Amino acid sequence: MRPYTTHFLSEPRHVSEHAEAIRRSSVIGIDTEFVRERTFRPRPGLVQVSDGEQVWLLDPIALAGEDAFHELLAELLRDPATCKILHSTGEDLEVLDILADARPSPLFDTQRAAALLGWPLQMRYETLAAELLGIEFPGGLARNDWCRRPLPEAWLEYAAHDVIALPDIRAELSERLQRQGRLAWLEEDCRRLIEQREQPDPVIRIRGAGRLDDQQLERLSRLADWRDAEARRRDLPRSFVVADAVLLELAQPRKIDDRLLDQLERMKPPLKKRYRKAVTEVLASEPRAFQRPAELQPLTQQQRSRLGDLKTRVAGIAETLGLEPAIIASRRDLTRLVQGSDCDWLQGWRGELLGDLPETLPEIGQGV
Repeated sequence: MRPYTTHFLSEPRHVSEHAEAIRRSSVIGIDTEFVRERTFRPRPGLVQVSDGEQVWLLDPIALAGEDAFHELLAELLRDPATCKILHSTGEDLEVLDILADARPSPLFDTQRAAALLGWPLQMRYETLAAELLGIEFPGGLARNDWCRRPLPEAWLEYAAHDVIALPDIRAELSERLQRQGRLAWLEEDCRRLIEQREQPDPVIRIRGAGRLDDQQLERLSRLADWRDAEARRRDLPRSFVVADAVLLELAQPRKIDDRLLDQLERMKPPLKKRYRKAVTEVLASEPRAFQRPAELQPLTQQQRSRLGDLKTRVAGIAETLGLEPAIIASRRDLTRLVQGSDCDWLQGWRGELLGDLPETLPEIGQGV
């Protein structure tokens, strides 16, 4: 790998000194480091950007509240003339939203690009750099406390490694995608990643919710909404407020009294005393209009059969293209399709691949 320089930006003057160099890059790699073990939202610890020759490590803790830092980051993310390269957007988009109220557009997701060329869907950055560029990067530091200060030199070197190769990886992947006629596929997928801001129904996050009947699920939905609001207000993980297992117990149609609450306080994990009154009030409130989420609807025999047919069809197409089937359509995508839910992914290249799929299933979503 060719030599590169690293700049650690922790003061407003540093941002001013390097802003122009960052702005003039036509392609730039971006990554973030954060901590999210005891909070509802990720706590930004570092933002890394690179043009392939230089790396800028921006300190969001030291620069918190500095307009120049937040404005530079927002400008960079929104600039249509600069391609932003990330390896798997994951929680990075949430961190960037917190810091700049913006998302990277246009976006080039190297993990998604690699998957469209036949690599595994969860391809690691270090593995991709080794296979594409012959560069060996050490891993193993992503879960460290990136909010500690000062950051050790080894951590800063690791952070720089996470972005320095992104422009070269993007160039190699772009060429291969172009040769195979799949570059437009990636562009479509990246646009969809940027546009998807809808949050899933909180009740869907709860493992075991699908086993409940509609009445129980409505109660669980009220509890889940309350827990989300409380977790956000106190900036705590959902499980730190009330565990899923406790919510499932509370959703059962039974008398909520001190005896039951005492039992729940002895559970592992327990219902904390501070929330007894709140959950009692939630459960005492009037039931609300509720529609069972499509993801929690049991499939009819006909729908299960159709789902199997679709999975077979997708698997055949994926094998022909040398792709993992899930890159074309996941089981969740296909399940939503047979249930009659809106499937915007069929409007692009996937719909073209699957051809007359909607016409061949005229009764999708209807029960038997």
